[in-house]
Amino acid sequence: MRLRDHSRFSKRTAAYCGLAAPLVALSAIVLATVLATPETFTWHGRALSDMGRPGTRTFLLFNGGLIAGGLFGIPFAWRLWVTSFGRVERLGVVLLVTSVVGMIGVGVFFLGHTEYYLERNLHFAAALTFFGVAPFAQWVYGTGQVLDGARGLGLLSIWFGIVHPVTWLVWLVSRAGTTDSWAWFAVPEFVAALAFGGWILVLAGDLHLADTEGRESHD
Repeated sequence: MRLRDHSRFSKRTAAYCGLAAPLVALSAIVLATVLATPETFTWHGRALSDMGRPGTRTFLLFNGGLIAGGLFGIPFAWRLWVTSFGRVERLGVVLLVTSVVGMIGVGVFFLGHTEYYLERNLHFAAALTFFGVAPFAQWVYGTGQVLDGARGLGLLSIWFGIVHPVTWLVWLVSRAGTTDSWAWFAVPEFVAALAFGGWILVLAGDLHLADTEGRESHD
């Protein structure tokens, strides 16, 4: 295989990884909610991470799905980096990687991991990294896309990012004045995960389409 063909194959494979990453992670989360017992998870009374506790039937599925999805996301981030046109987009890619590392961390440092390894609980830091950085990755990368002329796709990226604070704000307002302030916490978590995963799918799909059109133009 020639060097040019190898590079093209690597980029195409990385785009496929971008398609796989959210599908693997989100499918694992959804399937875990179906398989989890009421003692492990309910939308009203638990967080998504409760499905990753040791001893639950969803332990491997939930944590493994997050880790695998995150690992698929790393080569996709490389593809975004090498095809970025400016510094703003590349800063967005750095933030994307940071968020993906946070997602992997949620699976690696599951709730209760201190009983097995590490004395310091890193689960909440990992979760905060994912949920806190994800919208900034979308805003910054989307801004870079707009600056580089991809206005439609850039604005879509920015709107995906807006979903996060709006969702959390709606949840906070809904809990005001209630005695169970953490009820339905899993809902904004899942919506935020959908917004991030949907964004990755859009970007990966756009790159895959570009790869297909480019390949056909050379045939």
